[in-house]
Formats: sequence, structure tokens, C-alpha cells
Amino acid sequence: MESGWQPEERLFLHLCKENREASGSGRRYFGRGSVKYALLELLEQENMHGYQMMKALEEQSGGTYKPSAGSIYPTLQMLRDQGFVEASKEDGKKVFHITDAGRIYLREELERPEPAEQEELERKSRREGEWQEEETAPQEGVKRNRRLTPKGKELLHLLKAAERAALADPGKASQLRIIVEELRIALVRLTAEQP
Repeated sequence: MESGWQPEERLFLHLCKENREASGSGRRYFGRGSVKYALLELLEQENMHGYQMMKALEEQSGGTYKPSAGSIYPTLQMLRDQGFVEASKEDGKKVFHITDAGRIYLREELERPEPAEQEELERKSRREGEWQEEETAPQEGVKRNRRLTPKGKELLHLLKAAERAALADPGKASQLRIIVEELRIALVRLTAEQP
């Protein structure tokens, strides 16, 4: 087997077309408009000033996403304009907190199904001939939350970053190949043990 990361080993589509810096800052960690939900989730846990939120998002990503003031503060202003957050001065700093309207907005977003993901799953199931009634007719009143948690986002982001690194460096490709195979084997074993 060649030492470089091969097309059949790809974990994500279109990585080669991403013209983002491979080293960290500047890469899109959140989808367009998703930063507002991440900020609301942080403020639901505790009141924070902007710099604290920037650091918390960086920590959640394991240091791979470094939000800038230019992305955080305009988003906070938009959330204030919409009535989802309020700000007050504490110890000379502007501290933000989520409003009741912000909590409702966040809950509605977290409960909303992901239509694009659902459509892709349905298309794939039809192609593979594995269409199942449960996918098209879930129990009435049951909503599936398909959004990733901060830990899930971090893991997914790290996998994408590792694959980008493997595409650029054959030595890293060899390491990632081992990691992915060991993870696959462990997950197969784990799921086989489920009742």
C-alpha cells in the first residue's frame, strides 16, 4: 500500500477543495450561522464576557478553532438586537446573559430536525435497498436531535484536521491509517457487545 492518504481511505468529501489554512486559525469550525447557537449554549450555562466565550469555544475545539473578536462580538450584538441576550456591566466588563426568549429560541433549534441530513440518509438507504419504515415514520411526537454536542463537534473537527494533515504528509497518513483502523475495530467490538 502506498504511504500517502488514498482516495478510498477518505473520511470526508471535498477536503482537497478546501482552501483553508491547515494549521489552525481561520478554518470554519461552525457552519454558517451556528456560532450564535454555540454562544447561546455557553450563556445558558453561565454569564460570560466576550473574551470568556472566545476562550470557551477554543477549549471546546481542543484549540483547533480560535474565534476572533470580529466574529464573536457582531454575533452577540445580533443576539442582543433579537432579544436573545442582554448585557450588563460587572467589574468594568460587559457581561452577557441569555434571556428567556433566548432559551426558547435555543431549545427550538436543538429540537429541530436536520432536513439535509435526513434527506441524505433516506437517499443512501434507498440506494442500498435498506429502506426502513422507522426512518420515514418515526413514532408520533418523537423528535430526533441530530445536532452534534460540543464534544461531538470537537471530535469531528479533529478527524477532519487529521485527514487534511494526512493528505499533506505521508508519515501522518500512516499514523492516521493505524488510528482509524484501531478505532473501527474497537467500535465494531463495542457495538457487537450491545444487547
